[in-house]
Amino acid sequence: MIKPLLEPQEPNEQRKVYSVTELALNVRRQLEKEIGQIWISGEISNLATPRSGHWYFTLKDSDSQLRCAMFKNRNRSVRFTPEDGQQVLMRAKISLYEPRGDLQLIGEYMEPAGEGALQIAFNRLKQKLNNEGLFDEELKRPIPSLPHKIGIITSPTGAAIRDVLTVLKRRMPHVPVIIYPTQVQGEKAAKSIIEQLRVANERAECDVLLVTRGGGSLEDMWCFNDEKLARAIGASDIPVVSAVGHEVDTSISDLVADLRAPTPSAAAELLVPNRADIAHKFQSLERRLVNEFQHKLQIQQARLDKLSAKIVHPKQRLAQSQTDLERLTKLLNSAQKRYLENKRVSLESTRAHLTSYKPHKHLQQSKDKLQAQQKQLQQAVDQQLKEFRQEFVLTAQKLNNISPLATLERGYTLTTDDSGKALRSAKSAKKAKVLVTRFSDGEVRSKPE
Repeated sequence: MIKPLLEPQEPNEQRKVYSVTELALNVRRQLEKEIGQIWISGEISNLATPRSGHWYFTLKDSDSQLRCAMFKNRNRSVRFTPEDGQQVLMRAKISLYEPRGDLQLIGEYMEPAGEGALQIAFNRLKQKLNNEGLFDEELKRPIPSLPHKIGIITSPTGAAIRDVLTVLKRRMPHVPVIIYPTQVQGEKAAKSIIEQLRVANERAECDVLLVTRGGGSLEDMWCFNDEKLARAIGASDIPVVSAVGHEVDTSISDLVADLRAPTPSAAAELLVPNRADIAHKFQSLERRLVNEFQHKLQIQQARLDKLSAKIVHPKQRLAQSQTDLERLTKLLNSAQKRYLENKRVSLESTRAHLTSYKPHKHLQQSKDKLQAQQKQLQQAVDQQLKEFRQEFVLTAQKLNNISPLATLERGYTLTTDDSGKALRSAKSAKKAKVLVTRFSDGEVRSKPE
Protein backbone atom coordinates (compact mmCIF):
# COMPACT_ATOMS: atom_id res chain seq x y z
CA MET A 1 0.00 0.00 0.00
CA ILE A 2 1.45 3.37 -0.99
CA LYS A 3 1.71 5.62 2.05
CA PRO A 4 0.86 9.30 1.73
CA LEU A 5 3.90 11.57 1.54
CA LEU A 6 2.06 14.59 2.99
CA GLU A 7 -0.08 14.27 6.06
CA PRO A 8 -2.60 16.96 7.15
CA GLN A 9 -1.03 19.69 9.28
CA GLU A 10 -2.58 21.80 11.92
CA PRO A 11 -2.55 25.55 11.09
CA ASN A 12 -0.29 26.49 13.92
CA GLU A 13 2.21 23.58 13.58
CA GLN A 14 5.51 23.73 11.73
CA ARG A 15 5.04 22.52 8.12
CA LYS A 16 7.34 20.17 6.12
CA VAL A 17 7.78 21.71 2.72
CA TYR A 18 9.09 19.56 -0.18
CA SER A 19 10.83 20.76 -3.24
CA VAL A 20 9.62 19.43 -6.59
CA THR A 21 12.79 17.31 -6.90
CA GLU A 22 12.40 15.92 -3.36
CA LEU A 23 8.77 15.06 -4.00
CA ALA A 24 9.54 13.42 -7.31
CA LEU A 25 12.40 11.45 -5.73
CA ASN A 26 10.20 10.28 -2.86
CA VAL A 27 7.41 9.26 -5.24
CA ARG A 28 9.86 7.28 -7.39
CA ARG A 29 11.36 5.48 -4.39
CA GLN A 30 7.97 4.63 -2.95
CA LEU A 31 6.67 3.35 -6.32
CA GLU A 32 9.75 1.15 -6.78
CA LYS A 33 9.56 -0.10 -3.18
CA GLU A 34 5.84 -0.79 -2.93
CA ILE A 35 5.05 -2.12 -6.42
CA GLY A 36 8.39 -3.42 -7.65
CA GLN A 37 8.41 -5.62 -10.78
CA ILE A 38 5.26 -6.27 -12.78
CA TRP A 39 4.23 -8.02 -16.01
CA ILE A 40 2.47 -5.88 -18.56
CA SER A 41 1.22 -6.40 -22.11
CA GLY A 42 0.55 -3.78 -24.77
CA GLU A 43 1.35 -2.42 -28.19
CA ILE A 44 4.68 -0.75 -28.99
CA SER A 45 4.56 2.77 -30.46
CA ASN A 46 7.01 5.64 -30.93
CA LEU A 47 9.97 3.23 -30.77
CA ALA A 48 13.36 5.01 -30.67
CA THR A 49 16.71 3.18 -30.84
CA PRO A 50 19.51 5.78 -30.50
CA ARG A 51 23.20 5.01 -30.95
CA SER A 52 23.54 4.49 -27.21
CA GLY A 53 21.85 1.12 -27.63
CA HIS A 54 18.97 1.94 -25.29
CA TRP A 55 15.33 1.55 -26.38
CA TYR A 56 12.67 4.17 -25.71
CA PHE A 57 9.05 3.55 -26.60
CA THR A 58 5.44 3.85 -25.52
CA LEU A 59 3.36 0.86 -24.45
CA LYS A 60 -0.34 1.38 -25.06
CA ASP A 61 -3.74 -0.23 -25.34
CA SER A 62 -7.09 1.16 -26.49
CA ASP A 63 -7.47 3.53 -23.52
CA SER A 64 -4.09 4.31 -21.96
CA GLN A 65 -0.37 4.54 -22.61
CA LEU A 66 2.85 4.50 -20.60
CA ARG A 67 6.35 5.67 -21.42
CA CYS A 68 8.93 2.85 -21.34
CA ALA A 69 12.67 2.49 -21.44
CA MET A 70 14.77 -0.64 -21.88
CA PHE A 71 18.46 -0.10 -21.41
CA LYS A 72 21.24 -1.70 -23.39
CA ASN A 73 22.30 -4.21 -20.73
CA ARG A 74 18.75 -5.62 -20.70
CA ASN A 75 17.64 -5.45 -24.33
CA ARG A 76 20.65 -7.51 -25.42
CA SER A 77 18.84 -10.64 -24.17
CA VAL A 78 15.72 -9.95 -26.25
CA ARG A 79 15.45 -12.60 -28.96
CA PHE A 80 13.51 -10.51 -31.48
CA THR A 81 13.59 -7.05 -33.02
CA PRO A 82 10.70 -4.93 -31.69
CA GLU A 83 8.68 -2.83 -34.09
CA ASP A 84 5.92 -0.23 -33.85
CA GLY A 85 2.50 -1.85 -33.68
CA GLN A 86 3.85 -5.12 -32.24
CA GLN A 87 2.09 -6.69 -29.26
CA VAL A 88 4.57 -7.60 -26.53
CA LEU A 89 4.71 -8.99 -23.00
CA MET A 90 7.21 -7.19 -20.76
CA ARG A 91 8.54 -7.60 -17.23
CA ALA A 92 9.34 -4.16 -15.86
CA LYS A 93 9.82 -1.93 -12.80
CA ILE A 94 7.43 0.95 -12.36
CA SER A 95 9.21 4.23 -11.74
CA LEU A 96 9.06 7.99 -12.17
CA TYR A 97 11.17 9.98 -14.65
CA GLU A 98 11.97 12.92 -12.39
CA PRO A 99 13.03 15.57 -14.96
CA ARG A 100 9.57 15.50 -16.55
CA GLY A 101 7.56 14.00 -13.74
CA ASP A 102 6.39 11.22 -16.07
CA LEU A 103 5.36 7.80 -14.84
CA GLN A 104 7.46 5.25 -16.75
CA LEU A 105 8.33 1.56 -16.97
CA ILE A 106 11.91 0.26 -16.95
CA GLY A 107 11.94 -2.93 -19.02
CA GLU A 108 13.80 -6.01 -17.70
CA TYR A 109 12.61 -8.69 -20.15
CA MET A 110 10.47 -8.72 -23.29
CA GLU A 111 8.92 -11.31 -25.57
CA PRO A 112 6.26 -11.22 -28.27
CA ALA A 113 2.76 -11.43 -26.90
CA GLY A 114 1.68 -15.03 -26.92
CA GLU A 115 5.23 -16.42 -26.61
CA GLY A 116 4.67 -17.12 -22.96
CA ALA A 117 1.64 -19.24 -23.82
CA LEU A 118 3.66 -20.99 -26.49
CA GLN A 119 6.38 -21.74 -23.97
CA ILE A 120 3.84 -23.25 -21.59
CA ALA A 121 2.42 -25.39 -24.41
CA PHE A 122 5.98 -26.45 -25.31
CA ASN A 123 6.74 -27.49 -21.73
CA ARG A 124 3.50 -29.45 -21.43
CA LEU A 125 4.09 -31.37 -24.68
CA LYS A 126 7.71 -31.97 -23.71
CA GLN A 127 6.66 -33.45 -20.37
CA LYS A 128 3.96 -35.61 -22.00
CA LEU A 129 6.26 -37.12 -24.61
CA ASN A 130 9.04 -37.56 -22.09
CA ASN A 131 6.70 -39.51 -19.79
CA GLU A 132 5.84 -41.75 -22.76
CA GLY A 133 9.55 -42.47 -23.25
CA LEU A 134 9.71 -40.88 -26.72
CA PHE A 135 12.99 -39.15 -25.83
CA ASP A 136 14.69 -42.23 -24.31
CA GLU A 137 18.26 -42.84 -25.44
CA GLU A 138 17.46 -46.52 -26.00
CA LEU A 139 15.23 -45.51 -28.93
CA LYS A 140 17.96 -43.48 -30.65
CA ARG A 141 19.18 -45.16 -33.83
CA PRO A 142 22.83 -44.86 -34.89
CA ILE A 143 23.65 -42.39 -37.63
CA PRO A 144 25.71 -43.97 -40.47
CA SER A 145 29.32 -42.83 -40.30
CA LEU A 146 29.56 -42.56 -44.10
CA PRO A 147 26.08 -42.37 -45.66
CA HIS A 148 25.59 -43.37 -49.29
CA LYS A 149 22.76 -40.85 -49.78
CA ILE A 150 21.43 -38.01 -47.59
CA GLY A 151 17.83 -36.75 -47.58
CA ILE A 152 17.15 -33.14 -46.50
CA ILE A 153 13.63 -32.08 -45.50
CA THR A 154 13.52 -28.27 -45.56
CA SER A 155 12.56 -25.23 -47.57
CA PRO A 156 14.40 -25.29 -50.94
CA THR A 157 14.77 -21.48 -50.83
CA GLY A 158 15.86 -20.97 -47.21
CA ALA A 159 19.29 -20.12 -45.87
CA ALA A 160 19.50 -23.50 -44.09
CA ILE A 161 19.67 -25.55 -47.32
CA ARG A 162 22.43 -23.30 -48.71
CA ASP A 163 24.50 -23.66 -45.55
CA VAL A 164 24.05 -27.45 -45.50
CA LEU A 165 24.91 -27.94 -49.17
CA THR A 166 27.98 -25.71 -48.86
CA VAL A 167 29.36 -27.75 -45.96
CA LEU A 168 28.56 -31.10 -47.62
CA LYS A 169 30.25 -30.03 -50.86
CA ARG A 170 33.36 -28.96 -48.96
CA ARG A 171 33.62 -32.07 -46.80
CA MET A 172 32.30 -34.90 -48.99
CA PRO A 173 31.18 -33.72 -52.45
CA HIS A 174 30.60 -37.20 -53.89
CA VAL A 175 27.75 -38.05 -51.46
CA PRO A 176 24.43 -37.52 -53.31
CA VAL A 177 21.75 -35.36 -51.69
CA ILE A 178 17.98 -35.56 -52.18
CA ILE A 179 15.93 -32.53 -51.15
CA TYR A 180 12.35 -33.11 -50.00
CA PRO A 181 10.85 -29.60 -50.27
CA THR A 182 8.53 -28.49 -47.52
CA GLN A 183 7.24 -25.45 -45.66
CA VAL A 184 9.12 -24.70 -42.45
CA GLN A 185 6.90 -21.91 -41.13
CA GLY A 186 3.16 -21.36 -40.83
CA GLU A 187 0.06 -23.36 -40.00
CA LYS A 188 0.57 -25.95 -42.76
CA ALA A 189 4.29 -26.46 -42.16
CA ALA A 190 4.02 -29.38 -39.70
CA LYS A 191 1.65 -31.27 -42.00
CA SER A 192 3.98 -30.65 -44.96
CA ILE A 193 7.03 -31.94 -43.05
CA ILE A 194 5.12 -35.08 -41.96
CA GLU A 195 4.16 -35.74 -45.57
CA GLN A 196 7.77 -35.49 -46.75
CA LEU A 197 8.86 -37.84 -43.96
CA ARG A 198 6.31 -40.33 -45.24
CA VAL A 199 7.52 -39.94 -48.84
CA ALA A 200 11.17 -40.38 -47.82
CA ASN A 201 10.40 -43.56 -45.86
CA GLU A 202 8.31 -45.00 -48.69
CA ARG A 203 11.06 -44.39 -51.24
CA ALA A 204 13.73 -45.71 -48.83
CA GLU A 205 16.46 -44.17 -50.98
CA CYS A 206 18.46 -42.47 -48.20
CA ASP A 207 20.57 -43.69 -45.30
CA VAL A 208 19.75 -40.69 -43.10
CA LEU A 209 17.30 -37.76 -43.09
CA LEU A 210 18.00 -34.17 -41.99
CA VAL A 211 15.04 -32.03 -40.84
CA THR A 212 16.21 -28.44 -40.65
CA ARG A 213 15.55 -24.71 -40.90
CA GLY A 214 17.31 -21.48 -39.92
CA GLY A 215 16.72 -19.35 -36.85
CA GLY A 216 13.66 -17.27 -35.98
CA SER A 217 11.20 -16.48 -33.25
CA LEU A 218 9.38 -19.12 -31.25
CA GLU A 219 6.29 -18.48 -33.37
CA ASP A 220 8.28 -18.91 -36.59
CA MET A 221 9.65 -22.29 -35.49
CA TRP A 222 6.51 -23.49 -33.73
CA CYS A 223 5.73 -26.13 -36.40
CA PHE A 224 8.72 -28.13 -35.10
CA ASN A 225 6.92 -28.41 -31.74
CA ASP A 226 3.97 -30.26 -33.27
CA GLU A 227 3.01 -33.52 -31.51
CA LYS A 228 2.12 -35.35 -34.74
CA LEU A 229 5.46 -34.36 -36.27
CA ALA A 230 7.29 -35.60 -33.17
CA ARG A 231 5.58 -38.99 -33.41
CA ALA A 232 6.28 -39.19 -37.16
CA ILE A 233 10.01 -38.58 -36.51
CA GLY A 234 10.00 -41.24 -33.79
CA ALA A 235 8.26 -43.74 -36.11
CA SER A 236 10.61 -43.12 -39.06
CA ASP A 237 12.42 -46.22 -40.34
CA ILE A 238 15.29 -44.00 -41.47
CA PRO A 239 17.46 -42.30 -38.78
CA VAL A 240 16.61 -38.60 -38.41
CA VAL A 241 18.91 -35.68 -37.58
CA SER A 242 17.22 -32.46 -36.41
CA ALA A 243 18.81 -29.00 -36.73
CA VAL A 244 16.25 -26.27 -36.04
CA GLY A 245 17.25 -22.65 -35.45
CA HIS A 246 20.35 -21.55 -33.57
CA GLU A 247 22.32 -23.27 -30.84
CA VAL A 248 20.17 -21.74 -28.08
CA ASP A 249 16.95 -22.99 -29.70
CA THR A 250 15.55 -26.37 -28.73
CA SER A 251 12.46 -27.89 -30.33
CA ILE A 252 10.44 -31.03 -29.72
CA SER A 253 11.80 -32.31 -33.04
CA ASP A 254 15.34 -31.94 -31.66
CA LEU A 255 14.46 -33.97 -28.59
CA VAL A 256 12.75 -36.87 -30.41
CA ALA A 257 15.26 -37.09 -33.29
CA ASP A 258 18.04 -39.68 -33.26
CA LEU A 259 20.62 -36.86 -33.25
CA ARG A 260 20.31 -33.14 -32.55
CA ALA A 261 22.61 -30.59 -34.17
CA PRO A 262 22.85 -26.98 -32.88
CA THR A 263 22.72 -25.43 -36.39
CA PRO A 264 22.15 -26.60 -40.00
CA SER A 265 25.87 -26.22 -40.76
CA ALA A 266 26.78 -28.27 -37.69
CA ALA A 267 24.33 -30.95 -38.83
CA ALA A 268 26.13 -31.20 -42.18
CA GLU A 269 29.44 -31.63 -40.38
CA LEU A 270 27.97 -34.40 -38.25
CA LEU A 271 26.49 -36.21 -41.26
CA VAL A 272 29.70 -36.65 -43.27
CA PRO A 273 33.36 -36.78 -42.33
CA ASN A 274 35.94 -34.46 -43.82
CA ARG A 275 37.52 -36.09 -46.89
CA ALA A 276 40.92 -34.69 -45.87
CA ASP A 277 40.58 -36.44 -42.50
CA ILE A 278 39.58 -39.65 -44.26
CA ALA A 279 42.54 -39.40 -46.63
CA HIS A 280 44.88 -38.89 -43.69
CA LYS A 281 43.30 -41.85 -41.89
CA PHE A 282 43.70 -44.04 -44.99
CA GLN A 283 47.38 -43.06 -45.27
CA SER A 284 47.91 -43.95 -41.63
CA LEU A 285 46.15 -47.30 -42.10
CA GLU A 286 48.21 -47.95 -45.23
CA ARG A 287 51.46 -47.40 -43.33
CA ARG A 288 50.29 -49.68 -40.53
CA LEU A 289 49.29 -52.34 -43.05
CA VAL A 290 52.65 -52.20 -44.84
CA ASN A 291 54.55 -52.41 -41.55
CA GLU A 292 52.42 -55.31 -40.34
CA PHE A 293 52.88 -57.14 -43.66
CA GLN A 294 56.64 -56.71 -43.57
CA HIS A 295 56.75 -57.95 -39.98
CA LYS A 296 54.74 -61.07 -40.82
CA LEU A 297 56.86 -61.65 -43.92
CA GLN A 298 60.00 -61.66 -41.79
CA ILE A 299 58.44 -64.15 -39.37
CA GLN A 300 57.40 -66.46 -42.20
CA GLN A 301 60.88 -66.22 -43.77
CA ALA A 302 62.46 -67.28 -40.48
CA ARG A 303 60.08 -70.24 -40.21
CA LEU A 304 60.92 -71.22 -43.79
CA ASP A 305 64.64 -71.20 -43.00
CA LYS A 306 64.07 -73.51 -40.01
CA LEU A 307 61.96 -75.91 -42.05
CA SER A 308 64.51 -75.92 -44.87
CA ALA A 309 67.17 -77.08 -42.45
CA LYS A 310 64.99 -80.04 -41.47
CA ILE A 311 64.32 -81.22 -45.02
CA VAL A 312 65.76 -84.74 -45.84
CA HIS A 313 66.91 -85.74 -49.37
CA PRO A 314 64.22 -87.80 -51.20
CA LYS A 315 66.71 -90.67 -51.94
CA GLN A 316 67.50 -90.94 -48.25
CA ARG A 317 63.87 -90.90 -47.32
CA LEU A 318 63.10 -93.64 -49.92
CA ALA A 319 65.84 -95.88 -48.50
CA GLN A 320 64.51 -95.38 -44.98
CA SER A 321 60.98 -96.14 -46.15
CA GLN A 322 62.18 -99.35 -47.87
CA THR A 323 63.84 -100.53 -44.66
CA ASP A 324 60.69 -99.77 -42.67
CA LEU A 325 58.58 -101.66 -45.21
CA GLU A 326 60.71 -104.79 -44.98
CA ARG A 327 60.63 -104.72 -41.19
CA LEU A 328 56.87 -104.33 -41.11
CA THR A 329 56.45 -107.14 -43.67
CA LYS A 330 58.37 -109.53 -41.43
CA LEU A 331 56.34 -108.54 -38.41
CA LEU A 332 53.10 -109.10 -40.35
CA ASN A 333 54.12 -112.57 -41.55
CA SER A 334 55.14 -113.60 -38.06
CA ALA A 335 51.89 -112.36 -36.54
CA GLN A 336 49.86 -114.14 -39.23
CA LYS A 337 51.60 -117.46 -38.50
CA ARG A 338 50.98 -117.12 -34.75
CA TYR A 339 47.33 -116.37 -35.36
CA LEU A 340 46.82 -119.39 -37.60
CA GLU A 341 48.57 -121.71 -35.16
CA ASN A 342 46.39 -120.52 -32.27
CA LYS A 343 43.24 -121.10 -34.33
CA ARG A 344 44.36 -124.61 -35.28
CA VAL A 345 44.97 -125.58 -31.65
CA SER A 346 41.58 -124.20 -30.62
CA LEU A 347 39.87 -126.14 -33.41
CA GLU A 348 41.48 -129.43 -32.35
CA SER A 349 40.41 -128.87 -28.75
CA THR A 350 36.81 -128.20 -29.79
CA ARG A 351 36.73 -131.30 -31.99
CA ALA A 352 37.96 -133.51 -29.13
CA HIS A 353 35.35 -132.11 -26.77
CA LEU A 354 32.56 -132.78 -29.23
CA THR A 355 33.77 -136.30 -29.81
CA SER A 356 33.65 -137.16 -26.08
CA TYR A 357 30.17 -135.74 -25.73
CA LYS A 358 27.26 -138.41 -25.94
CA PRO A 359 23.89 -136.74 -26.49
CA HIS A 360 21.66 -139.88 -26.28
CA LYS A 361 22.94 -140.65 -22.78
CA HIS A 362 22.05 -137.18 -21.55
CA LEU A 363 18.61 -137.43 -23.17
CA GLN A 364 17.79 -140.67 -21.38
CA GLN A 365 18.85 -139.28 -18.02
CA SER A 366 16.65 -136.25 -18.54
CA LYS A 367 13.68 -138.47 -19.51
CA ASP A 368 13.98 -140.61 -16.39
CA LYS A 369 14.21 -137.53 -14.21
CA LEU A 370 11.10 -136.05 -15.82
CA GLN A 371 9.04 -139.21 -15.23
CA ALA A 372 10.02 -139.32 -11.57
CA GLN A 373 8.99 -135.68 -11.13
CA GLN A 374 5.60 -136.33 -12.82
CA LYS A 375 4.92 -139.26 -10.44
CA GLN A 376 5.76 -137.09 -7.42
CA LEU A 377 3.49 -134.35 -8.68
CA GLN A 378 0.51 -136.74 -9.14
CA GLN A 379 0.95 -138.12 -5.62
CA ALA A 380 1.04 -134.62 -4.17
CA VAL A 381 -2.16 -133.65 -6.03
CA ASP A 382 -4.01 -136.77 -4.83
CA GLN A 383 -2.98 -136.11 -1.25
CA GLN A 384 -4.13 -132.48 -1.42
CA LEU A 385 -7.52 -133.46 -2.81
CA LYS A 386 -8.02 -135.99 -0.03
CA GLU A 387 -7.27 -133.38 2.60
CA PHE A 388 -9.70 -130.92 0.95
CA ARG A 389 -12.55 -133.51 1.00
CA GLN A 390 -12.05 -134.23 4.68
CA GLU A 391 -12.03 -130.56 5.55
CA PHE A 392 -15.20 -130.01 3.51
CA VAL A 393 -17.14 -132.74 5.31
CA LEU A 394 -16.19 -131.37 8.71
CA THR A 395 -17.19 -127.83 7.72
CA ALA A 396 -20.56 -129.03 6.37
CA GLN A 397 -21.31 -130.83 9.62
CA LYS A 398 -20.53 -127.71 11.64
CA LEU A 399 -22.77 -125.58 9.44
CA ASN A 400 -25.63 -128.04 9.74
CA ASN A 401 -25.39 -128.08 13.53
CA ILE A 402 -25.84 -124.33 13.73
CA SER A 403 -28.37 -124.07 10.88
CA PRO A 404 -31.95 -122.84 11.77
CA LEU A 405 -33.33 -125.75 9.75
CA ALA A 406 -31.72 -128.24 12.11
CA THR A 407 -33.30 -126.40 15.03
CA LEU A 408 -36.73 -126.69 13.40
CA GLU A 409 -36.25 -130.43 12.86
CA ARG A 410 -35.87 -130.80 16.61
CA GLY A 411 -39.47 -129.46 17.12
CA TYR A 412 -38.85 -125.77 17.41
CA THR A 413 -40.70 -123.10 15.34
CA LEU A 414 -39.88 -119.62 14.07
CA THR A 415 -42.53 -116.83 14.10
CA THR A 416 -42.27 -113.71 11.85
CA ASP A 417 -44.59 -110.99 10.57
CA ASP A 418 -45.62 -110.88 6.91
CA SER A 419 -42.43 -108.89 6.04
CA GLY A 420 -40.23 -111.69 7.41
CA LYS A 421 -39.17 -109.84 10.58
CA ALA A 422 -38.62 -112.21 13.48
CA LEU A 423 -40.99 -111.74 16.46
CA ARG A 424 -39.26 -112.26 19.84
CA SER A 425 -42.11 -111.33 22.23
CA ALA A 426 -45.90 -111.64 22.58
CA LYS A 427 -46.16 -107.86 22.59
CA SER A 428 -44.56 -107.55 19.19
CA ALA A 429 -46.72 -110.50 17.92
CA LYS A 430 -49.93 -108.70 18.87
CA LYS A 431 -48.89 -105.67 16.80
CA ALA A 432 -48.37 -107.73 13.67
CA LYS A 433 -51.20 -108.01 11.14
CA VAL A 434 -50.24 -111.55 10.12
CA LEU A 435 -48.26 -114.14 11.99
CA VAL A 436 -46.12 -116.55 9.99
CA THR A 437 -45.12 -119.68 11.91
CA ARG A 438 -42.36 -121.66 10.23
CA PHE A 439 -41.94 -125.44 10.87
CA SER A 440 -39.35 -127.80 9.46
CA ASP A 441 -41.75 -128.96 6.77
CA GLY A 442 -43.57 -125.68 6.01
CA GLU A 443 -45.26 -122.56 7.45
CA VAL A 444 -48.67 -121.55 8.84
CA ARG A 445 -50.25 -118.07 8.62
CA SER A 446 -52.60 -116.74 11.34
CA LYS A 447 -53.93 -113.50 12.79
CA PRO A 448 -53.19 -112.43 16.35
CA GLU A 449 -56.20 -112.17 18.82
